[in-house]
Amino acid sequence: MAHANKMSEHYKKCIAACEDCARICNTCSDDMIGMEHHGDHQLMARCIRLCRECAEICSLSGAWMSRLSPLADSLCRLCAEICDKCADTCEQHAPHHPLCGPCAEECRRCAHECRDMVEVGSR
Repeated sequence: MAHANKMSEHYKKCIAACEDCARICNTCSDDMIGMEHHGDHQLMARCIRLCRECAEICSLSGAWMSRLSPLADSLCRLCAEICDKCADTCEQHAPHHPLCGPCAEECRRCAHECRDMVEVGSR
């Protein structure tokens, strides 16, 4: 974890990834609301829910890292887990929604950056 008032490059990269992920997850879920159902309605509902939850945890993680919270590492572990679940679901729903593929990619990138930040911070 970053100490004192110096924010590490890992924190900065992770904050940017969290912000990007929150943005695309919000866009993806909003775009699906009211969309015609193609295929599995339960999958689309799960995708919308996970995108919203992912956007929230990413926003919160970015905020906590921005203020150098001593609990940011713990939150980022959870963020990575939720990003992976969101990516899995978006990948399943991608054939039915054009934003799900890019959303899944961004979720995977965010999960990677969160794990990298936690790993570097624990050294």
